Amino acid sequence: MTGNNCIQSDPNPRTIVIKIGSAVLLRDGVHPDRPAFCGLVQELSNMASSGLRIVVVSSGAVATGLQKLRLERRPGGERNIPTLQALAALGQASLMQSYESEFGLYNLLVAQILLTRDDFTNRTRYINARRALSAVHSFCAIPIVNENDTVATEEIRFGDNDQLAAMVAAMVSAELLVLLSDVDGLYTSDPHKDPTAKRIDTHRAYSPDLDSMVDGSNLSAGVGTGGMKTKLLAARLAASVAIPTVIAPGKQPGILAEIMGGHDVGTRLTPEPGIERLAARKAWIGTGLVPKGKIKCDKGAVEAIVARSKSLLPSGIVGVEGDFQEGDAVELIDCDGRSFAQGLSSYSASAVRIIMGHQSSQITALLGYRLMDAVVQRDELVVDLQFQPHQ
Repeated sequence: MTGNNCIQSDPNPRTIVIKIGSAVLLRDGVHPDRPAFCGLVQELSNMASSGLRIVVVSSGAVATGLQKLRLERRPGGERNIPTLQALAALGQASLMQSYESEFGLYNLLVAQILLTRDDFTNRTRYINARRALSAVHSFCAIPIVNENDTVATEEIRFGDNDQLAAMVAAMVSAELLVLLSDVDGLYTSDPHKDPTAKRIDTHRAYSPDLDSMVDGSNLSAGVGTGGMKTKLLAARLAASVAIPTVIAPGKQPGILAEIMGGHDVGTRLTPEPGIERLAARKAWIGTGLVPKGKIKCDKGAVEAIVARSKSLLPSGIVGVEGDFQEGDAVELIDCDGRSFAQGLSSYSASAVRIIMGHQSSQITALLGYRLMDAVVQRDELVVDLQFQPHQ
C-alpha cells in the first residue's frame, strides 16, 4: 500500500498479540502517561515495519472515560454494567484518536475492532472476526482490539482484557502473547508485601506451584480489572493452543525490543513440551466456547479419548448434566467429575440421556433417527493435555 510504512514481502509473517493494560497507559492511575504510550507506539511501529503482524489489545477506554468526567474511580461499583458501558462509550473515541494520531507519525494506519464473547462462541462470527483481522493486516494497518463494553451484557463480557488477548491470540494463531502491565513479571510472592519475593523468569504455564504464587494477589493499579491471577489464566489459555506468553513491565523503555530479542525481562510462561499448535477450528472449540453442559464418561471412554484419540460413543457415557442442544459445546468429565476434554455434541442433552450406555447401532431404534455414530466426533473434540487418567 503506497505511503504506508509496512512490509508485506513475507508470505507467512509472524503474528504477535500485545495487550496493553490500563495501568501502563496511566502515570498515577488517573492521568495519561504520554511518554509510556508514545514509546510503546514507536516500538510497535518498528515491529510492524520489520514485517511482523501486530495485534494490539488495548485497555483504557473506561479509564479515558473517567478522565473525561474527572473521576478517579468507577461510580456505582465495579459490576455496574450501564455505568461501565457509558464510560467506555465516552472514552473509546478518544483512545482510538490517540492511537491513530501517534501511529500516524510513523505512517501507519490503525483499525478499531470491538469484540464480545458472542464473537467467539458463534462459529460464523468467529470466522468473520478472524477474517476481519486478516484483512486489516492486508492493508498494512494495526488492529486495535478492545471489548465492546457499550453492548456487552454481564453474560457475554470477558471481564478483563487478559482473557480477551489470549482468545485473540488463539484466533489469529499467534506465535507469542505479550501482556504488558505495571509490574515486571510474576513473583514467588507479592513483591509489594514480601521483600524477599523473586521474579520468575521462565516457567511452565500449567505448573501447579504457580497457583499459590498468584492466589489472592491483584497487583493492578486500580483502574483495570485484572491482576496476576487473570494473567496466569490468560497464559494458560494461550498455552493450551501452544502459544507462549510473556508478562512484562509496559512502562520500561524498549521493553518490546528486549522481549523479541530474547532478553531476560518479565516472566515467560510456556506451553507443556510436545503440545502442538491446533488447527483453527479446534482452537475455536478449545478456547472460544463456553460449555452448555457436561457429559460424564466411564473409564474406558476416557482412556479411548485421551490415550487413543477416539470419538465419544454413547456406550461410554454414564451421565449427562445441563440442557444443551445439537452442536453446542459440552465438557467431558470422568466419573470423579474431572474435566478432560471439550467438544461439540452431535445430539441434544435429552437425546444423549436416551442413548447413553447403548451401542451406536441402537441409536435409530432408540431415537427414531441417527445423526452420527458418535456423540462427540474426534475432529470436533479437544483434549486437555494436562489431564492425567487414574492408573
